[in-house]
Amino acid sequence: MSFKGFKVIVGRLQIRAMRQLPSGIVPACQSDAETYHVYRRNADGSTQLQHTDVDFDSAFTYCAGLQRPTRH
Repeated sequence: MSFKGFKVIVGRLQIRAMRQLPSGIVPACQSDAETYHVYRRNADGSTQLQHTDVDFDSAFTYCAGLQRPTRH
């Protein structure tokens, strides 16, 4: 069974918990995260790395600052 890691979607952005292993950077659970990567989710389903932060709060603040308020 493969583990996909901790992810949070904020509008069109996605925050992923990551950690460093000898084989490279891999997804992690929130308690094991060393960094948080912010990806932009594209309409075709692909993602692009936008930003890297050391803690979740900074990554979330980055995402919230890029989102435009919408009227409901």
